[in-house]
Amino acid sequence: MGNNNNNDDDEDERSDRFLSQVAGVVALVDVTQDLAAFQEANENKVVTGPTEGKAGAEPGPQATERSGLELEKEAVSVPVPVPVENGAAEVSNLKGSSSSSPPPKKKSALLSRILTALVIGPLAAYCIVSGSSLFAMFIGFIAWQCSVEYIGLMTSKKVSKSFKAPPTLLRRTLSALCVGMIAAANKGIRTGVFETACFILLAMLLVKKSAKKKPKKRKVRFSELTMLIFGLFYCAYLPTFWIRLRGVSIIPTVPPPEILARLLDWMNVEWTVGLLATFISALSVVAADTGAFVGGKLTGRTPLISISPNKTVEGAAWGFVASVAVTLAFNYWFVFPGNTVVAVAFALVVYAASVFGDLIESSMKRAAGKKDSGQLLPGHGGILDRFDSYIFTGVLAYAVLYWWYYWCGTPLSQLIITPPR
Repeated sequence: MGNNNNNDDDEDERSDRFLSQVAGVVALVDVTQDLAAFQEANENKVVTGPTEGKAGAEPGPQATERSGLELEKEAVSVPVPVPVENGAAEVSNLKGSSSSSPPPKKKSALLSRILTALVIGPLAAYCIVSGSSLFAMFIGFIAWQCSVEYIGLMTSKKVSKSFKAPPTLLRRTLSALCVGMIAAANKGIRTGVFETACFILLAMLLVKKSAKKKPKKRKVRFSELTMLIFGLFYCAYLPTFWIRLRGVSIIPTVPPPEILARLLDWMNVEWTVGLLATFISALSVVAADTGAFVGGKLTGRTPLISISPNKTVEGAAWGFVASVAVTLAFNYWFVFPGNTVVAVAFALVVYAASVFGDLIESSMKRAAGKKDSGQLLPGHGGILDRFDSYIFTGVLAYAVLYWWYYWCGTPLSQLIITPPR
């Protein structure tokens, strides 16, 4: 009998210990839940439920509370129906919907772009008015830097492996020849300059390749030939026409305004058609770029071309109108070129040259896998990014000017390029 009582007491003690352990676990769970509830109370809570997105609806019985961080993650992929006035639902993405202001990086990039333009614009204007050696130095620096950035694009690691770039010595020679061609154009030397520069580059390439010890490296790639010749044509030959355009020495039919005349006398610069034509061409490109940018932002809807997805047909139309406005204004104020039809044609040619010049450089950057050709100009990229619209503009503007005055009966002696004055 005593043994049975002892056994009962042991079982009661075990039962009491078990119940006390269970109670401890329950208490621990309660404390954990209270702590979690306290943390959630300090976070941003959003109530969601089967309300179908209606504003002001009460949460349903299955509503749950989730933190703002969890909802932010889901907002990237989950579209939310937004009620509109006609009763239909527009699907919108929650990401970025809280603020319509542009990111700070875009603001700083736009500010850098504007400040850089405010520096380059007056500098370019002063060089154009000065003419002579200062203008040639300005164009020569652009040609040299464009050649450097062009070589950087052609030697990019993302260019196809089958594309073989010329040796380093040839690349440096290319840049030097670009400056030399600008200097020759400033001295009025035109005949045989480009051809001689091409011969120098190709002869150096053959000599350099023949000096290689391994037979495999002696082989001249077609890509090496094309890169050198096109680089010389693109970065040097085409920019020389800005020198030629500025050097046209015909006297305009209308004298300059008194303030401008005093400025030209103080700078010892002559009032010539070359000065007018250079200013019109440059300002037309600026107006076209500005008009295309503003018009594209305001009304741009239809893509213009796949090479540059950001360009639109509407922006291009605005750019053309702005370019025409510049040429018509010069035709009204200075009677240059003296014919409304020719003024519109001049604007059309300059605008087409600027647009396709930009697209050609964009295609090269895309082939090289780069967004910008360089980082020299804050907000713009490289020199080639900023002046790509001007590369083909000079030659086409000079062609229109040349043949228009030739058709009007101007003696050829006045159309032969002389050093800018």
